[in-house]
Amino acid sequence: MVSIFITFFLALCGNVYAASVHASKTLVLYDERLDQLDSFSNFLDDLKSREYEIDYYTANSTADIELYEGENRLYDNLIVLPVKGKHINKLISDKTLLQFYNDGGDILSVTSPGAVPDSIRLFLNQLGIFPSPKGYELVDNVQGSLKIGSSEYRGSRIYEAKDGDSISLSSSSAALLDNREQIFPILAAPRTSYTGATSKDPWSVGSQGFLAAAFQNLKNARVAWLGSVDFLKNEFYGSNGNFVQEVAKWVFQEKNVIKSVSASHFHADGTSYEEVPYKIKDTVIYEVGFSEWNGEKWVPFITDDIQFELKMLDPYYRLTLKPGRQEGEVQYYTTGEFNLPDHHGVFTFETDYKRDGFSFAVQRDVKPIRNLAHSEYARSWDISNAVIYLSSIFSVIFAWIIFIIFFITASPAVSKSVNTSKKNN
Repeated sequence: MVSIFITFFLALCGNVYAASVHASKTLVLYDERLDQLDSFSNFLDDLKSREYEIDYYTANSTADIELYEGENRLYDNLIVLPVKGKHINKLISDKTLLQFYNDGGDILSVTSPGAVPDSIRLFLNQLGIFPSPKGYELVDNVQGSLKIGSSEYRGSRIYEAKDGDSISLSSSSAALLDNREQIFPILAAPRTSYTGATSKDPWSVGSQGFLAAAFQNLKNARVAWLGSVDFLKNEFYGSNGNFVQEVAKWVFQEKNVIKSVSASHFHADGTSYEEVPYKIKDTVIYEVGFSEWNGEKWVPFITDDIQFELKMLDPYYRLTLKPGRQEGEVQYYTTGEFNLPDHHGVFTFETDYKRDGFSFAVQRDVKPIRNLAHSEYARSWDISNAVIYLSSIFSVIFAWIIFIIFFITASPAVSKSVNTSKKNN
């Protein structure tokens, strides 16, 4: 009983001090025929220092890769290092990878020009990331060596490059990217480079190719792809270490993780919808709270580009939210007072915050807005434009009354006698 309590307590402590917003159970898949784990000791030690619990699996093993126990994921994160041969396609298929990802697992995939398993390629292709074929290598005939400067960094939200920062690689492949809003380019190839077996049939030319890219689905699960194992190796870690650790922090949800909470809307006087349902032209207020994970705890998320939409099929209003009160770990944003449209129907109160590099935060609430009841319309005398018409009506009535009075009170006309005698000739 005591041992069970101790195990539970240690697990709880691990979750408390883990840098990731979710649990940090991680599986590393590698091929010892290509690289020994000692080659990545600096990278793995950095993960362990942030309380990651790491298991290892070599592609030479005959045992099955167990990512699930029944319907439950055994791991939160998966790191796939370059693996050679077709054996890995049977151990872990692209369908298994996609299922793991769709269930909320995060994946860091590292390939090299000579080691791109079909299962990994097919999985990345479904996300819109297309690594170059096997044997296609990034070549820069102008610079000679592969040294990527700060001008090639694209994912500033994932890694904010400083002047003088550079990436050093001995070899790399490049990928073409689909045009999807969930894809985040991180590191572009040099403008003077190409990727191919020969320069006559290139896979990518210049900055058209990318050495690192990321993808985030609508459930906020994340994937990052690196085109060279040199990103992680100890011999290049002096120049590449900061970059690859920031990418790892992003993909394993240690950074750029936000959440929206406590979305609400109510009448301007504070009355809730449940107490008094909305009708057209009512004055209401909408507010929502946002928090950000800073690697240790949730803190208020400060920004100026959160928008609220009130829509039926298309938005009737699109309002930029303003910072409101701050309570603990939550920063609240509000529309202030605004009038509902002069149109009844079922409307959606929505904030849909999707920005490159950040987790997606969506809040929706559907409420009907009714028309005015017969007794709720303004009376004629309350409408300023009705004065003309009311004056006309009363003028006609007054004139008719005057006419009736004169008609009744006027004396009858005296008729004159007419001589009707016959004239005799």
